[in-house]
Amino acid sequence: MSILRLEAAPFAPIDCRYIESFDVEMTNGGQEGFEMLVQGYGNQGLFYVQLVHMAPGSTVPLYNIVTGYAPFQLVLVTNVNHYANTWATVRVRDHGNLIALYTQEDMIRTP
Repeated sequence: MSILRLEAAPFAPIDCRYIESFDVEMTNGGQEGFEMLVQGYGNQGLFYVQLVHMAPGSTVPLYNIVTGYAPFQLVLVTNVNHYANTWATVRVRDHGNLIALYTQEDMIRTP
Protein backbone atom coordinates (compact mmCIF):
# COMPACT_ATOMS: atom_id res chain seq x y z
CA MET A 1 0.00 0.00 0.00
CA SER A 2 1.24 3.50 -0.80
CA ILE A 3 -0.33 6.75 0.31
CA LEU A 4 -0.21 10.30 -1.07
CA ARG A 5 -1.67 13.05 1.12
CA LEU A 6 -2.27 16.75 0.50
CA GLU A 7 -3.21 18.94 3.48
CA ALA A 8 -4.79 22.39 3.54
CA ALA A 9 -5.36 24.50 6.66
CA PRO A 10 -5.70 28.20 7.52
CA PHE A 11 -2.37 30.05 7.23
CA ALA A 12 -0.60 26.81 6.12
CA PRO A 13 1.51 26.55 2.95
CA ILE A 14 -1.70 25.37 1.24
CA ASP A 15 -4.19 27.81 2.74
CA CYS A 16 -7.75 26.46 2.79
CA ARG A 17 -9.20 29.96 3.26
CA TYR A 18 -8.85 30.47 -0.51
CA ILE A 19 -9.95 27.00 -1.69
CA GLU A 20 -13.62 26.49 -2.47
CA SER A 21 -13.11 23.23 -4.40
CA PHE A 22 -10.52 21.12 -6.17
CA ASP A 23 -10.16 18.71 -9.07
CA VAL A 24 -7.81 15.75 -8.89
CA GLU A 25 -6.39 13.87 -11.86
CA MET A 26 -4.58 10.58 -11.19
CA THR A 27 -2.36 8.77 -13.69
CA ASN A 28 -0.91 5.27 -13.63
CA GLY A 29 2.46 5.58 -15.34
CA GLY A 30 3.32 1.92 -14.82
CA GLN A 31 2.75 -1.38 -16.57
CA GLU A 32 0.43 -2.90 -13.94
CA GLY A 33 -3.06 -1.89 -12.94
CA PHE A 34 -4.05 -1.09 -9.38
CA GLU A 35 -6.91 0.28 -7.31
CA MET A 36 -6.90 3.76 -5.78
CA LEU A 37 -9.08 4.90 -2.91
CA VAL A 38 -9.64 8.67 -2.99
CA GLN A 39 -10.74 10.21 0.30
CA GLY A 40 -11.43 13.75 1.40
CA TYR A 41 -11.39 14.51 5.13
CA GLY A 42 -12.53 17.73 6.76
CA ASN A 43 -13.37 19.00 10.23
CA GLN A 44 -16.46 16.78 10.37
CA GLY A 45 -14.67 13.66 9.06
CA LEU A 46 -14.95 11.95 5.69
CA PHE A 47 -16.72 14.14 3.10
CA TYR A 48 -15.66 12.41 -0.13
CA VAL A 49 -14.85 8.82 -1.05
CA GLN A 50 -14.33 7.17 -4.44
CA LEU A 51 -12.68 3.90 -5.44
CA VAL A 52 -11.20 3.86 -8.95
CA HIS A 53 -9.37 1.26 -11.01
CA MET A 54 -6.16 2.58 -12.52
CA ALA A 55 -5.39 0.60 -15.68
CA PRO A 56 -1.81 0.77 -16.99
CA GLY A 57 -1.23 4.15 -18.64
CA SER A 58 -4.67 5.45 -17.69
CA THR A 59 -5.67 8.86 -16.32
CA VAL A 60 -8.77 9.27 -14.15
CA PRO A 61 -10.11 12.78 -13.39
CA LEU A 62 -12.42 13.65 -10.51
CA TYR A 63 -14.00 17.10 -10.71
CA ASN A 64 -15.43 19.70 -8.36
CA ILE A 65 -14.78 18.22 -4.94
CA VAL A 66 -16.14 20.98 -2.71
CA THR A 67 -14.25 22.00 0.43
CA GLY A 68 -16.10 25.23 1.19
CA TYR A 69 -12.94 27.02 2.38
CA ALA A 70 -12.60 24.60 5.32
CA PRO A 71 -9.45 22.66 6.28
CA PHE A 72 -9.13 19.36 4.44
CA GLN A 73 -6.91 16.43 3.62
CA LEU A 74 -6.93 14.68 0.26
CA VAL A 75 -5.73 11.10 0.75
CA LEU A 76 -4.90 8.79 -2.18
CA VAL A 77 -4.35 5.16 -1.15
CA THR A 78 -3.23 2.46 -3.59
CA ASN A 79 -2.96 -1.30 -3.27
CA VAL A 80 0.63 -1.33 -4.61
CA ASN A 81 3.69 -1.04 -2.39
CA HIS A 82 5.31 1.90 -4.18
CA TYR A 83 4.20 5.24 -5.55
CA ALA A 84 6.84 5.69 -8.28
CA ASN A 85 4.25 5.25 -11.06
CA THR A 86 1.40 7.04 -9.27
CA TRP A 87 1.08 10.60 -10.51
CA ALA A 88 -1.47 13.12 -9.32
CA THR A 89 -2.40 16.67 -10.25
CA VAL A 90 -4.64 18.71 -7.96
CA ARG A 91 -6.15 21.91 -9.28
CA VAL A 92 -7.51 24.10 -6.49
CA ARG A 93 -10.20 26.61 -7.32
CA ASP A 94 -11.96 29.65 -5.90
CA HIS A 95 -15.36 30.38 -7.49
CA GLY A 96 -14.36 28.11 -10.38
CA ASN A 97 -11.12 29.99 -11.06
CA LEU A 98 -7.86 28.07 -10.93
CA ILE A 99 -5.69 29.49 -8.15
CA ALA A 100 -2.99 26.82 -7.74
CA LEU A 101 -1.77 23.52 -9.11
CA TYR A 102 -0.11 20.80 -7.03
CA THR A 103 1.40 17.47 -8.04
CA GLN A 104 2.52 14.29 -6.30
CA GLU A 105 5.78 16.16 -5.57
CA ASP A 106 3.86 18.49 -3.23
CA MET A 107 2.21 15.62 -1.36
CA ILE A 108 3.28 13.77 1.76
CA ARG A 109 4.25 10.26 0.66
CA THR A 110 4.02 7.11 2.72
CA PRO A 111 5.24 3.89 1.11
